[in-house]
Amino acid sequence: MSLVDHPAKAIYLANRHPRLTRHEFRERWLAHSRVGEVLAGGPQPIAGLRYCLTIDPTDLLPGASNEHDGVGMLALRSVVSIPTMHAVLTRNDVALADELRTFERAVEDVTVYAASELVVDGPETGVVVIEYARRREAIDVVEHLRATERKAPDDALLEAGVRRWVRNIAVGASPRGFGYDAVTELWFDSLDQVADAAPTIGAFFDRRSAHTERRASFFLVTEVIHQLGRTRP
Repeated sequence: MSLVDHPAKAIYLANRHPRLTRHEFRERWLAHSRVGEVLAGGPQPIAGLRYCLTIDPTDLLPGASNEHDGVGMLALRSVVSIPTMHAVLTRNDVALADELRTFERAVEDVTVYAASELVVDGPETGVVVIEYARRREAIDVVEHLRATERKAPDDALLEAGVRRWVRNIAVGASPRGFGYDAVTELWFDSLDQVADAAPTIGAFFDRRSAHTERRASFFLVTEVIHQLGRTRP
């Protein structure tokens, strides 16, 4: 596949402004989407966006975090769109002003740019388990990626109800303190299905612990609250 055609994403960790409750943040984030809708038009690099709001995982998925409020996933037209996307994030003062009313930090400070790999093709649903993974220091980045590729035991995820599986591999420099190597999306039909699949999901992450630094990684249970544009890996 040519780089011009290779799917990519800008993925940002959405933590709410300290003055907002999570419910208020949901509404404020949706209002912020109007900025994204403008950026997704015309020759801009964004092909689509998904806002994924964190659900309290207490009764759903042991080990999942409730420390972050959501994840914004912006599908880019290709990997070669990443520099243009970075310019959009860092040079648009209107967007920045709105970000600072919505989020704890500017989006550019919490964004991973990634090449996207569709591991299991399937429809986008309303529920996504999202993992931010950081490799162990002693593990080379290529070794880490090879070790976390799909293997036969991972097919248990499909039996447990995963409809779609996307692996996003970080490319380029990350913001300081935000050096994640991969962001994985596991799409399910419902929260009940996530709860039923909890042992299988936990085993999936445990198998990667030899190469992934679990203490510096985390995963969230989220619901998609806003969609714009086409589905891309």
